[in-house]
Amino acid sequence: MMNWLKEQNRLTKEFIRGDFYPQLWMSAVAFAVLMVLGFVLGYFMEDLAASFVGFFVQQMSGSGVMEQDGTIHLPALLLNNLRASLFTIGYGLIPFLHLPALSLGINSLLMGFMAAYYLTNGMSMLFFFAAIIPHGIFEIPALVYSIAMGLYLCRTITTFVRHNTKGIVHKAQYDILRVFALRAVPLFIIASVIETYVTPWIVSFI
Repeated sequence: MMNWLKEQNRLTKEFIRGDFYPQLWMSAVAFAVLMVLGFVLGYFMEDLAASFVGFFVQQMSGSGVMEQDGTIHLPALLLNNLRASLFTIGYGLIPFLHLPALSLGINSLLMGFMAAYYLTNGMSMLFFFAAIIPHGIFEIPALVYSIAMGLYLCRTITTFVRHNTKGIVHKAQYDILRVFALRAVPLFIIASVIETYVTPWIVSFI
């Protein structure tokens, strides 16, 4: 079993450093750029930032992840993150459209809007960073992995549709499954545990 896991991890590393790297790198850069853009837009368009933040809070309240008092349910949070990740990857099954980019745009802009909302409403930015960074350093990479997997899948299926290249879709599916299981899922688990138990403790001191 251990040898099998080592082999899967080796194959995952090779894939990430090879064919997968362009999508992963572009997704990470685009996420950072759009997050900054969201902050700038939110700073100068306060109503837009407030609308985005309000929509996010409403979605969280209706998802069963968070109680009205702010208590987070770990299983619901983890399941919600994994479901969102799978949907993002699944969007890549549709060729040509690159739909996973929508998830990239929404999530990165939302983070920028949230930062701008805190700043323009005179709220503590220290509080914002304390609420985001502890779990965000794990959740954001997991999200970027998910977006990149979706874009890679879309690129592969588009290539198959255009050129009928045999075998590339099945190989891409196995490679993506390994990245999801060995990279994204562990990161989402760590992020969910931190967001449930560590982040509230840190925030309580601010």
